[in-house]
Amino acid sequence: MVLLKNSRRRLDTQREIIEHFSQLLPSFNDIFDERSWYMFFTGFVLFTFLIAFILSRCITLEDADYDYKNRNRRTNPYSGIRRTRLF
Repeated sequence: MVLLKNSRRRLDTQREIIEHFSQLLPSFNDIFDERSWYMFFTGFVLFTFLIAFILSRCITLEDADYDYKNRNRRTNPYSGIRRTRLF
């Protein structure tokens, strides 16, 4: 019973904290109406594409599997040796 009381008290405290902070933050409907939401979302998408385009011009990614030191070396170290069958 003691554990049940402690867990219930902890749960009540967590609920009070969540209710307190939810009252401080404005809700979605307080910030946006339908027109302003569409304007914000369109601007956000265009800004995201612009940033992605700029970053794609500035940043180049290298292949992690490509071996720059041994790029001229043959892939098979035994490629010069021929197999012969005994029988």
